[in-house]
Amino acid sequence: MTNTTKTPPPAPTADQFYKAHGVPEDIKSRLESTAVLLISATRRSTEETFELGEHLEQAATLLPDGTVEQWAAERCGYTARHIRTLRATARNLGAYRQVLVELAVGPTVVGKLSSASPDQIEQAIGMARETGRLRVQDVAAIISGSKEGTEQEEDVDPFDVGGPDGLKAIVALKVREGMKSFIAHVNEIRAHIEEALPKQNIVKKALVQRTALTARLAREELKSLAEFVTPHPEAAYHINSTLLPARTKWAAVGDLLYNMGGEDTWPDKAGLRAWLENEVLPLLNWVAPKPPESRALKAKAASVDVLPAKKATAKLARGSKLIAETFPTLKEGLESMFAGVGVDARVNLTAPEKKTTIPTLSEALAKPQSHSPRPAVLGEAKLASAPAA
Repeated sequence: MTNTTKTPPPAPTADQFYKAHGVPEDIKSRLESTAVLLISATRRSTEETFELGEHLEQAATLLPDGTVEQWAAERCGYTARHIRTLRATARNLGAYRQVLVELAVGPTVVGKLSSASPDQIEQAIGMARETGRLRVQDVAAIISGSKEGTEQEEDVDPFDVGGPDGLKAIVALKVREGMKSFIAHVNEIRAHIEEALPKQNIVKKALVQRTALTARLAREELKSLAEFVTPHPEAAYHINSTLLPARTKWAAVGDLLYNMGGEDTWPDKAGLRAWLENEVLPLLNWVAPKPPESRALKAKAASVDVLPAKKATAKLARGSKLIAETFPTLKEGLESMFAGVGVDARVNLTAPEKKTTIPTLSEALAKPQSHSPRPAVLGEAKLASAPAA
């Protein structure tokens, strides 16, 4: 894709489009910058295919609803089908962008894959890893095969399935939901700290009350996800958790969450700000990095003066299941604690003529959980000291 800051004059049909839809001059100039990128694109790489889709998504936020295809067709010479495919690539495959680029999946195959479900995408990526390539006909076979098998398959509750397959599915559910819950609680702690730091006076007691219970819970979640169990070396009837390797970053995370669990393990007021800024926030940011903007996209945006994609990001967050996922706060977890008691976990196995299937690890990670998540905490309590190690 060629970067250029010189914008060719709009075609007569594009000028008519702008006038017909009342596009302001400042928006028109930004759309013209995007048009330069679209027109100059010749043989695209997979990375550039994603970038074009993102530019089209951004243009859609600047134009009246439902007119981006008309604009791209009249101004840039794209077909409506091509535009829809590029936009679907940005929306539906954004979470898989890095792996698709690393596997060198071609733009045409990516376009075909943009209409697939998450399960089908995972299956296609698995095939690409196994065989070293992925073709359009492979993706078509995966999509058509999944549709044909949908009516023949029953949802099987993994908690009613024995053997390694059932256990693997339960482990997959635990990993998926446990990781989401842990990261959500880390983000919750970070949000409270970032809210407090700009203030001239940080009220230590108030900040502890907002974060300590969540820190205790997050520490136990980390132990549940990352530590094993083992008999005590001197008393085998005592079962202990193994510890995270000493002097590692994850061990430091566990120690930090432990220290944040009680007021008396926080620094005094004189050293509080420095501790939060220099130790707590960097470690929390390491655990749950904030997603960086695409460096290639930022470079191209700077060269053609394209608007920041805040509006496009907001629209994608509303429209895409891959990024429109919210996590419960600690309070919401408390309020919903008893909602899972009446969940019907029975499975109907009375139809032997139908074939039941056990989800693979990737399939279980992609499917929504059929059981209510574990309650975040079992009550609120006043915190006087840190929890026992």
